[in-house]
Amino acid sequence: MKKLLVILLFPLTCFSQSVPDTCFTKQEMQDILFTIDSLYELDDINQQIITKQDALVKELNFIIRLDSIQTSYQIEQTKLLRANIDLYVEREKRLRPKWYDNKAIWFGSGILTTLFTGAIISEYFK
Repeated sequence: MKKLLVILLFPLTCFSQSVPDTCFTKQEMQDILFTIDSLYELDDINQQIITKQDALVKELNFIIRLDSIQTSYQIEQTKLLRANIDLYVEREKRLRPKWYDNKAIWFGSGILTTLFTGAIISEYFK
């Protein structure tokens, strides 16, 4: 078992020593820190934008709900107005003057009554 462990660990130790050491200069470290700081700042800005967008989405969803309620009320109002129009039409049909309420008939009957009354009076006093 020890031999197997030595065989497996030997390449690891040999090749790990051959990898060159990576050290950063001060300028590279400052550049990396600047990049990290700018990324943190951009992340904060993006989080603020996301928060604002979430609030906007909530407001727009509320407006959509209000619009749907308003639309349903307008549909109901339209139905009621159509029913009201139908009631007005029915009322006009019922209130339309009958044939005996015609003004020409009453005017003609008034003239005929006057003529017959005049004829009867003139016959009586003759």
